[in-house]
Amino acid sequence: MSITCTYVLDYSASEIARLKLNADVIAGTTRRLIRDSGIQPGMRVLDIGCGVGDVSILLAETVGKLGRVVAFDREPRAIETAQLRAIEAGHEQIDFMVGSDNELPEGPPFDAVIGRCVLVHQTDPVAMIHRAANAVRPGGIIAFQEPALQLQAQALPTVDLLVCAEHAVSSVSRALLPHYDVSGRLIRCFEDANLPTPYMTWESVVGDHTSPLWHSIAMLYLGVQPHIKRLGLQLMEEADPDTFADRLIAAAATLRSQIVSRPYSCAWTNRP
Repeated sequence: MSITCTYVLDYSASEIARLKLNADVIAGTTRRLIRDSGIQPGMRVLDIGCGVGDVSILLAETVGKLGRVVAFDREPRAIETAQLRAIEAGHEQIDFMVGSDNELPEGPPFDAVIGRCVLVHQTDPVAMIHRAANAVRPGGIIAFQEPALQLQAQALPTVDLLVCAEHAVSSVSRALLPHYDVSGRLIRCFEDANLPTPYMTWESVVGDHTSPLWHSIAMLYLGVQPHIKRLGLQLMEEADPDTFADRLIAAAATLRSQIVSRPYSCAWTNRP
C-alpha cells in the first residue's frame, strides 16, 4: 500500500516558529482529543507526522513516565527541533525518528496512534488511516485532528486584512493540498478504511485582539506568498507584507473584533 504526502511549507526558522505558535493556540483542542479518545497513563502511543513535537509532548504528559511515545516525521530538521524541545521539557519517554508515512515504526502493536494535520497532506487519506489502524492492537485507538481548510477564520466585526489573509491561505490550500477539505469527510474516510464510524468533535478557538491567533494567521499569510506568486494567483493585499501583522492586529484592536479560528475536526475510533 503506497502512501504519499507533501508538506507545502518548508521547515525554515520562521515556519518552525509559526508551527509552535499555532500549536499553542490549538493545544486545548488536541488535549481534549487525547482525553476523549481514551489515551491514558502507561500507554504506548505512535505520533504520526510529529513535526516539531508539540503533540508528542502533550502525549508524554498524558502517558506519564510509565508510558512511551514514538514520534516520527519525514523532515530531519523538524525531528532535531522536536528532540531538543522534549529534552528541555524533561520528557525522556519520547522516541523521535526520521521516517516516511510508508515506514511506520515496527515492533509490538501500539495502544493508540494519533496524527494532527496529517491527512490534508496525503494523496490517499483512507490508506493512511488504514495503515495507522494496522499499527495498533485490537481495541487500540486511532485518532486524527485536521484543520477545516475549506472554511476561513472570521472576525466579528469584520477585519478586511483578515479576509485578505484567509483568501490567500484558502487559494494556496485548494491549489496545492490533495485533500484540503478532508476534515469534512472523516466519517467516510474512517469507514472506507474498514473502521467503525468515528466519534467526532468540531471546534474553533476564539479570542480578542490580544489572541496569538492574529500572529499565527499573519505568519501563515506571509509563508504562502511565494506559492501565490508561483501559482499566479491574485493577491487581495499587496502592500508591505513586513508590516502586515502589525496592521492586522491594530485593525482588530480598533474594531474590538472577536476572532474565530477555522475549525479543527477531530475523529477517533477503536480497532475492531
